[in-house]
Amino acid sequence: MPITERFRPKILPSLLGTLLGGLLVLATSAQARELVDMKGRTVAVPDQVDKVLTTAPPTMPLVYVLDPARLTAMNFAVKAQDVPYFSPLVQDLPVIGRYLGDGPLPQREAVLAAGPELGIAWDNRFVDADGVEKTFVELGIPGLYVRVEHLADYPEALALVGRAIGREARAAELGAYIEEAIAEVTRAVADVPPGERPRVYFAEGPNGLISECAGAFHAEAIVLAGGENVLVCEQKALCGLESVTLDQVRALDPDLILIQSPKFYAAIQQDPAWADLQAVREGRFYQVPTTPFNWMGRPPSFMRALAIQWLANRFYPERFPWDREAETRTFYQLFLGVEPSDAQLAEVLAGS
Repeated sequence: MPITERFRPKILPSLLGTLLGGLLVLATSAQARELVDMKGRTVAVPDQVDKVLTTAPPTMPLVYVLDPARLTAMNFAVKAQDVPYFSPLVQDLPVIGRYLGDGPLPQREAVLAAGPELGIAWDNRFVDADGVEKTFVELGIPGLYVRVEHLADYPEALALVGRAIGREARAAELGAYIEEAIAEVTRAVADVPPGERPRVYFAEGPNGLISECAGAFHAEAIVLAGGENVLVCEQKALCGLESVTLDQVRALDPDLILIQSPKFYAAIQQDPAWADLQAVREGRFYQVPTTPFNWMGRPPSFMRALAIQWLANRFYPERFPWDREAETRTFYQLFLGVEPSDAQLAEVLAGS
Protein backbone atom coordinates (compact mmCIF):
# COMPACT_ATOMS: atom_id res chain seq x y z
CA MET A 1 0.00 0.00 0.00
CA PRO A 2 1.39 3.47 -0.87
CA ILE A 3 2.66 5.34 2.17
CA THR A 4 0.27 8.25 1.77
CA GLU A 5 -2.76 5.90 1.77
CA ARG A 6 -2.06 5.17 5.44
CA PHE A 7 -1.87 8.86 6.27
CA ARG A 8 -4.68 10.23 4.09
CA PRO A 9 -7.48 9.97 6.69
CA LYS A 10 -5.52 12.22 9.04
CA ILE A 11 -4.74 15.01 6.60
CA LEU A 12 -7.70 17.31 7.04
CA PRO A 13 -7.98 17.04 10.84
CA SER A 14 -4.29 17.72 11.31
CA LEU A 15 -4.39 20.67 8.94
CA LEU A 16 -7.48 22.09 10.63
CA GLY A 17 -5.81 21.75 14.03
CA THR A 18 -2.72 23.53 12.79
CA LEU A 19 -4.62 26.45 11.29
CA LEU A 20 -6.97 26.89 14.22
CA GLY A 21 -4.12 26.55 16.67
CA GLY A 22 -2.31 29.40 15.00
CA LEU A 23 -5.37 31.68 15.27
CA LEU A 24 -6.62 30.95 18.78
CA VAL A 25 -5.37 33.02 21.68
CA LEU A 26 -4.84 30.73 24.66
CA ALA A 27 -4.21 31.51 28.27
CA THR A 28 -0.52 31.51 29.16
CA SER A 29 1.36 30.46 32.23
CA ALA A 30 4.52 32.00 33.64
CA GLN A 31 5.80 28.55 34.49
CA ALA A 32 8.45 27.11 32.20
CA ARG A 33 9.16 23.54 31.14
CA GLU A 34 12.52 21.94 30.67
CA LEU A 35 13.29 20.36 27.30
CA VAL A 36 16.49 18.64 26.19
CA ASP A 37 17.48 19.79 22.71
CA MET A 38 19.47 17.89 20.09
CA LYS A 39 22.78 19.18 21.43
CA GLY A 40 21.91 17.64 24.80
CA ARG A 41 21.28 21.02 26.45
CA THR A 42 18.51 21.33 29.04
CA VAL A 43 16.53 24.45 28.20
CA ALA A 44 13.72 26.16 30.12
CA VAL A 45 10.94 26.86 27.63
CA PRO A 46 7.74 28.80 28.38
CA ASP A 47 4.60 26.72 28.78
CA GLN A 48 2.99 28.63 25.91
CA VAL A 49 5.05 29.55 22.86
CA ASP A 50 3.24 31.52 20.16
CA LYS A 51 6.15 33.26 18.42
CA VAL A 52 9.25 31.48 17.16
CA LEU A 53 12.44 32.84 15.60
CA THR A 54 14.26 30.46 13.23
CA THR A 55 17.87 31.37 12.56
CA ALA A 56 18.74 29.45 9.40
CA PRO A 57 16.96 28.23 6.24
CA PRO A 58 16.80 24.56 7.37
CA THR A 59 14.99 25.47 10.60
CA MET A 60 12.26 27.55 8.98
CA PRO A 61 10.47 24.68 7.12
CA LEU A 62 10.63 22.64 10.32
CA VAL A 63 8.53 25.17 12.23
CA TYR A 64 6.42 26.08 9.21
CA VAL A 65 5.20 22.52 8.64
CA LEU A 66 4.12 22.27 12.28
CA ASP A 67 2.36 25.62 12.49
CA PRO A 68 3.07 28.54 10.13
CA ALA A 69 1.35 30.96 12.51
CA ARG A 70 4.22 30.62 14.99
CA LEU A 71 6.89 32.07 12.70
CA THR A 72 8.00 35.66 13.34
CA ALA A 73 10.29 35.95 10.30
CA MET A 74 11.32 34.07 7.16
CA ASN A 75 14.87 32.93 6.43
CA PHE A 76 14.34 33.25 2.69
CA ALA A 77 11.82 35.02 0.51
CA VAL A 78 8.88 33.21 -1.04
CA LYS A 79 9.33 33.02 -4.81
CA ALA A 80 6.42 34.29 -6.90
CA GLN A 81 5.70 30.85 -8.38
CA ASP A 82 5.60 29.33 -4.89
CA VAL A 83 3.07 31.73 -3.34
CA PRO A 84 0.10 29.33 -3.83
CA TYR A 85 1.85 26.74 -1.66
CA PHE A 86 2.53 29.01 1.32
CA SER A 87 0.11 30.09 4.02
CA PRO A 88 -0.97 33.75 3.85
CA LEU A 89 0.15 33.93 7.48
CA VAL A 90 3.83 34.07 6.47
CA GLN A 91 3.81 35.97 3.19
CA ASP A 92 4.28 39.43 4.77
CA LEU A 93 6.85 38.43 7.40
CA PRO A 94 10.28 40.10 7.36
CA VAL A 95 13.02 38.13 5.60
CA ILE A 96 16.12 37.89 7.81
CA GLY A 97 18.17 35.49 5.70
CA ARG A 98 20.67 33.06 7.15
CA TYR A 99 22.08 33.71 10.62
CA LEU A 100 24.88 31.38 11.69
CA GLY A 101 26.26 33.41 14.58
CA ASP A 102 28.80 35.25 12.43
CA GLY A 103 28.00 38.89 13.05
CA PRO A 104 24.89 40.88 13.93
CA LEU A 105 21.40 39.44 13.56
CA PRO A 106 19.84 40.58 10.26
CA GLN A 107 16.70 42.72 10.53
CA ARG A 108 17.21 42.97 14.28
CA GLU A 109 14.61 45.70 14.83
CA ALA A 110 11.96 43.78 12.89
CA VAL A 111 12.76 40.65 14.91
CA LEU A 112 12.48 42.54 18.20
CA ALA A 113 9.20 44.11 17.12
CA ALA A 114 7.75 40.65 16.44
CA GLY A 115 8.47 39.62 20.04
CA PRO A 116 9.78 36.06 19.62
CA GLU A 117 9.46 33.80 22.65
CA LEU A 118 11.68 30.94 21.47
CA GLY A 119 14.58 30.54 19.06
CA ILE A 120 15.23 27.47 16.93
CA ALA A 121 18.86 27.14 15.79
CA TRP A 122 20.65 24.72 13.52
CA ASP A 123 23.11 22.35 15.19
CA ASN A 124 25.73 22.07 12.47
CA ARG A 125 29.52 22.00 12.53
CA PHE A 126 29.67 25.09 10.30
CA VAL A 127 27.47 27.17 12.64
CA ASP A 128 28.96 29.42 15.33
CA ALA A 129 26.83 28.11 18.18
CA ASP A 130 28.35 30.55 20.70
CA GLY A 131 27.42 33.48 18.48
CA VAL A 132 23.85 32.25 18.04
CA GLU A 133 23.50 31.60 21.77
CA LYS A 134 24.75 35.11 22.54
CA THR A 135 22.07 36.54 20.28
CA PHE A 136 19.36 34.52 22.02
CA VAL A 137 20.55 35.90 25.37
CA GLU A 138 20.49 39.44 24.01
CA LEU A 139 16.93 38.90 22.76
CA GLY A 140 15.93 37.46 26.12
CA ILE A 141 14.63 34.20 24.72
CA PRO A 142 15.56 30.53 25.18
CA GLY A 143 16.93 28.64 22.20
CA LEU A 144 16.68 25.03 21.09
CA TYR A 145 19.18 23.42 18.71
CA VAL A 146 18.00 20.91 16.13
CA ARG A 147 19.87 18.64 13.71
CA VAL A 148 18.10 18.44 10.38
CA GLU A 149 20.74 17.87 7.70
CA HIS A 150 19.94 14.12 7.62
CA LEU A 151 16.41 12.98 6.89
CA ALA A 152 16.62 10.35 9.66
CA ASP A 153 17.05 13.21 12.18
CA TYR A 154 13.86 14.93 11.10
CA PRO A 155 11.31 12.99 13.20
CA GLU A 156 13.26 13.77 16.38
CA ALA A 157 13.53 17.44 15.40
CA LEU A 158 9.78 17.56 14.69
CA ALA A 159 9.03 15.95 18.05
CA LEU A 160 11.24 18.43 19.94
CA VAL A 161 9.77 21.52 18.31
CA GLY A 162 6.29 20.01 18.48
CA ARG A 163 6.64 19.69 22.26
CA ALA A 164 7.96 23.23 22.52
CA ILE A 165 5.04 24.83 20.64
CA GLY A 166 2.24 22.45 21.62
CA ARG A 167 2.00 20.59 18.31
CA GLU A 168 2.91 17.11 19.50
CA ALA A 169 0.20 15.28 17.54
CA ARG A 170 1.09 17.02 14.28
CA ALA A 171 4.80 16.30 14.86
CA ALA A 172 4.09 12.62 15.54
CA GLU A 173 2.00 12.27 12.38
CA LEU A 174 4.61 13.85 10.12
CA GLY A 175 7.47 12.04 11.84
CA ALA A 176 5.70 8.70 11.34
CA TYR A 177 5.32 9.40 7.62
CA ILE A 178 9.03 10.19 7.26
CA GLU A 179 10.07 7.07 9.17
CA GLU A 180 7.78 4.92 7.05
CA ALA A 181 9.08 6.46 3.83
CA ILE A 182 12.67 5.73 4.83
CA ALA A 183 11.75 2.18 5.86
CA GLU A 184 9.83 1.36 2.66
CA VAL A 185 12.54 2.71 0.37
CA THR A 186 15.23 0.92 2.37
CA ARG A 187 13.36 -2.39 2.12
CA ALA A 188 13.06 -1.97 -1.63
CA VAL A 189 16.72 -1.22 -2.34
CA ALA A 190 18.70 -2.76 0.53
CA ASP A 191 19.75 -5.92 -1.29
CA VAL A 192 20.86 -4.27 -4.53
CA PRO A 193 24.58 -5.14 -4.93
CA PRO A 194 26.92 -2.11 -5.00
CA GLY A 195 27.94 -2.81 -8.58
CA GLU A 196 24.33 -2.69 -9.76
CA ARG A 197 23.36 0.63 -8.16
CA PRO A 198 22.92 3.54 -10.58
CA ARG A 199 25.85 5.95 -10.66
CA VAL A 200 24.38 9.44 -10.32
CA TYR A 201 25.74 12.90 -11.05
CA PHE A 202 23.92 15.81 -9.36
CA ALA A 203 24.24 18.78 -11.74
CA GLU A 204 23.79 22.17 -10.10
CA GLY A 205 24.25 25.68 -11.43
CA PRO A 206 23.24 27.11 -14.82
CA ASN A 207 25.91 25.08 -16.64
CA GLY A 208 25.65 21.85 -14.62
CA LEU A 209 29.24 22.09 -13.43
CA ILE A 210 28.57 22.48 -9.73
CA SER A 211 27.78 19.42 -7.65
CA GLU A 212 27.83 17.84 -4.19
CA CYS A 213 30.31 15.42 -2.68
CA ALA A 214 29.27 11.85 -1.99
CA GLY A 215 28.22 12.00 1.66
CA ALA A 216 27.13 15.66 1.58
CA PHE A 217 23.71 16.18 3.11
CA HIS A 218 22.54 18.24 0.11
CA ALA A 219 22.64 15.04 -1.97
CA GLU A 220 21.78 12.48 0.73
CA ALA A 221 18.57 11.47 -1.05
CA ILE A 222 20.61 9.80 -3.82
CA VAL A 223 22.15 7.32 -1.41
CA LEU A 224 18.97 6.78 0.62
CA ALA A 225 17.19 5.85 -2.61
CA GLY A 226 19.82 3.26 -3.49
CA GLY A 227 22.01 5.27 -5.85
CA GLU A 228 25.72 6.06 -5.85
CA ASN A 229 26.84 9.68 -5.97
CA VAL A 230 29.78 9.62 -8.40
CA LEU A 231 31.54 12.75 -7.10
CA VAL A 232 33.97 11.52 -4.44
CA CYS A 233 35.27 14.47 -2.40
CA GLU A 234 35.03 16.05 1.06
CA GLN A 235 32.53 18.81 1.79
CA LYS A 236 34.56 21.77 3.05
CA ALA A 237 31.89 24.46 3.38
CA LEU A 238 28.33 24.60 4.64
CA CYS A 239 26.87 25.31 1.21
CA GLY A 240 28.73 22.51 -0.59
CA LEU A 241 28.51 23.54 -4.26
CA GLU A 242 31.73 21.94 -5.47
CA SER A 243 33.03 23.14 -8.84
CA VAL A 244 33.76 20.43 -11.39
CA THR A 245 34.83 20.38 -15.03
CA LEU A 246 33.09 18.81 -17.99
CA ASP A 247 36.10 16.58 -18.46
CA GLN A 248 35.58 15.25 -14.92
CA VAL A 249 31.93 14.52 -15.64
CA ARG A 250 32.86 12.78 -18.88
CA ALA A 251 35.41 10.63 -17.05
CA LEU A 252 32.77 9.70 -14.47
CA ASP A 253 30.18 9.03 -17.24
CA PRO A 254 27.21 8.63 -14.87
CA ASP A 255 24.25 6.37 -15.54
CA LEU A 256 21.82 9.11 -14.55
CA ILE A 257 21.95 12.89 -14.06
CA LEU A 258 19.82 14.90 -11.64
CA ILE A 259 19.51 18.55 -12.65
CA GLN A 260 18.84 21.44 -10.32
CA SER A 261 18.59 24.34 -12.78
CA PRO A 262 15.70 24.56 -15.28
CA LYS A 263 18.06 26.51 -17.55
CA PHE A 264 20.54 23.64 -17.63
CA TYR A 265 17.77 21.05 -18.00
CA ALA A 266 16.75 22.80 -21.22
CA ALA A 267 20.37 23.23 -22.35
CA ILE A 268 21.57 19.65 -21.81
CA GLN A 269 19.13 18.36 -24.40
CA GLN A 270 20.74 20.48 -27.11
CA ASP A 271 24.36 20.94 -26.01
CA PRO A 272 26.71 18.72 -28.06
CA ALA A 273 29.32 18.96 -25.30
CA TRP A 274 27.11 16.72 -23.13
CA ALA A 275 25.65 14.57 -25.89
CA ASP A 276 28.19 11.74 -25.65
CA LEU A 277 27.45 11.02 -21.97
CA GLN A 278 25.61 7.75 -21.41
CA ALA A 279 22.89 9.38 -19.30
CA VAL A 280 22.17 11.94 -22.01
CA ARG A 281 22.21 9.40 -24.84
CA GLU A 282 19.72 7.24 -22.95
CA GLY A 283 17.54 10.14 -21.80
CA ARG A 284 18.19 9.43 -18.13
CA PHE A 285 18.37 13.02 -16.88
CA TYR A 286 15.73 14.50 -14.63
CA GLN A 287 14.78 17.91 -13.26
CA VAL A 288 14.70 18.13 -9.44
CA PRO A 289 11.37 19.62 -8.25
CA THR A 290 11.85 22.70 -6.08
CA THR A 291 8.32 23.89 -5.26
CA PRO A 292 7.82 25.17 -2.65
CA PHE A 293 10.96 23.74 -0.99
CA ASN A 294 13.74 21.96 -2.87
CA TRP A 295 13.10 18.21 -2.81
CA MET A 296 16.80 17.36 -2.62
CA GLY A 297 17.73 19.58 0.26
CA ARG A 298 18.59 23.21 -0.33
CA PRO A 299 17.62 23.78 2.41
CA PRO A 300 17.41 20.24 3.84
CA SER A 301 13.78 19.69 4.80
CA PHE A 302 10.97 17.18 5.07
CA MET A 303 10.66 17.26 1.25
CA ARG A 304 13.39 14.63 1.11
CA ALA A 305 10.85 12.07 2.32
CA LEU A 306 9.16 12.61 -1.04
CA ALA A 307 12.46 12.84 -2.94
CA ILE A 308 13.69 9.42 -1.85
CA GLN A 309 10.48 7.81 -3.13
CA TRP A 310 10.70 9.67 -6.44
CA LEU A 311 14.35 8.67 -6.86
CA ALA A 312 13.83 5.06 -5.80
CA ASN A 313 11.15 4.81 -8.48
CA ARG A 314 13.44 6.38 -11.08
CA PHE A 315 16.35 4.13 -10.08
CA TYR A 316 14.33 0.91 -9.65
CA PRO A 317 10.82 1.19 -11.17
CA GLU A 318 10.15 -2.53 -10.74
CA ARG A 319 11.40 -2.69 -7.16
CA PHE A 320 9.64 0.52 -6.14
CA PRO A 321 6.48 1.14 -8.19
CA TRP A 322 5.12 4.56 -7.33
CA ASP A 323 2.32 6.78 -8.62
CA ARG A 324 4.21 10.05 -8.93
CA GLU A 325 1.20 12.36 -9.36
CA ALA A 326 -1.07 10.78 -6.74
CA GLU A 327 1.63 10.43 -4.10
CA THR A 328 2.94 13.96 -4.64
CA ARG A 329 -0.54 15.43 -4.35
CA THR A 330 -1.25 13.59 -1.11
CA PHE A 331 2.15 14.53 0.34
CA TYR A 332 1.44 18.20 -0.38
CA GLN A 333 -1.93 17.88 1.33
CA LEU A 334 -0.44 16.27 4.42
CA PHE A 335 2.67 18.39 4.87
CA LEU A 336 1.75 21.71 3.25
CA GLY A 337 -2.02 21.82 3.58
CA VAL A 338 -2.56 22.44 -0.12
CA GLU A 339 -3.99 20.28 -2.90
CA PRO A 340 -2.33 21.10 -6.23
CA SER A 341 -4.55 21.19 -9.29
CA ASP A 342 -3.63 18.98 -12.22
CA ALA A 343 -2.00 21.96 -13.93
CA GLN A 344 -0.03 22.90 -10.82
CA LEU A 345 1.09 19.33 -10.33
CA ALA A 346 2.30 19.13 -13.91
CA GLU A 347 4.32 22.29 -13.32
CA VAL A 348 5.83 21.02 -10.05
CA LEU A 349 6.82 17.70 -11.64
CA ALA A 350 7.96 19.02 -15.03
CA GLY A 351 11.03 17.14 -16.20
CA SER A 352 11.16 14.91 -13.15
